[in-house]
Amino acid sequence: MALLRNRPVSVIGPNGAEVSPIYTVQYPDGTREDVPLKFIHMTEVEFKEFQKNTPHHAPYVRVIDDKEHQEILDSQDLKKIQEKQKVK
Repeated sequence: MALLRNRPVSVIGPNGAEVSPIYTVQYPDGTREDVPLKFIHMTEVEFKEFQKNTPHHAPYVRVIDDKEHQEILDSQDLKKIQEKQKVK
């Protein structure tokens, strides 16, 4: 799942503004937001799929590795945070 401001989102598609790639994303709770593509972080797998479908917008995406992606998600998971605090 792609990330926007360190929150998981589904990239739905461009909102029609081709001059500046603005994409509509959807959060897990169903809310949507229009954001510049440069703010969206994707894993390599997500990026390859995105690049196949929209190669002209691929240069705007920040690609992060799976480890960094998981660390960001874990840093927001209440259970993982509590587990980490118990270890210390």
